[in-house]
Amino acid sequence: MFGRNRQPGGANSGIQNSGSMQNVQNQPGAYNSTQSQDNSGIGRDELEGIADLLGRIRQGMELGRARVNDYELCVGFLDTVAEQRLDDPEGRAVAKGLLEKIQQKCGGVPGLVSLIASTLAAVSALA
Repeated sequence: MFGRNRQPGGANSGIQNSGSMQNVQNQPGAYNSTQSQDNSGIGRDELEGIADLLGRIRQGMELGRARVNDYELCVGFLDTVAEQRLDDPEGRAVAKGLLEKIQQKCGGVPGLVSLIASTLAAVSALA
């Protein structure tokens, strides 16, 4: 006789879905099986790279604090950039706009303008 082990705790069978998915089916009688999906198109490496760049911008601003016009405002802008959801077009737009403002205010800090430009390019590449 052919049959399946349908006891809980046994081998996985079928899929239990969570998250925002379309056109996904689960096998009747499925148990102990899960599936998740990330539709952002943005990889963890890209996001970690941008987070690293934001940290380096913060360090550069701290080191060149005397040359940063309105340091506290720039730090506030940077904090707001870090809070944005970069997998969302609106979050990317806010991040890019704020990075451009920071870039304008940090023109006298060696290396910082190019670091901010690199970050802008990385955020723009996510689209």
